[in-house]
Amino acid sequence: MKNFKLFKSTDEKLAEIGFTKVYESNLYVQYERYDEEFKYMQSLDLCYKRNGYHLIMSSVKDVNSEGFNNMVGLTMYEVKLCLKKMHELKWRMKK
Repeated sequence: MKNFKLFKSTDEKLAEIGFTKVYESNLYVQYERYDEEFKYMQSLDLCYKRNGYHLIMSSVKDVNSEGFNNMVGLTMYEVKLCLKKMHELKWRMKK
């Protein structure tokens, strides 16, 4: 029987849906996920802001022909995991 874990960390839950943590500090966390269907690397960035208006940014890692990064939408589950990660890092949010 495999080891059963009652509670999974947020990083483990993100890994289950394909995200690999690339970098983490007190101010910034970055994950990446490769989209096999459309052949691009998605970058998911959580950014701390002192004013409490923290950012969740999701984009294609590479720059397009106009010199920009294309936005990649997130599901509600992915956003929920991002918010949970911010809470774990004790990033207080502006109300």
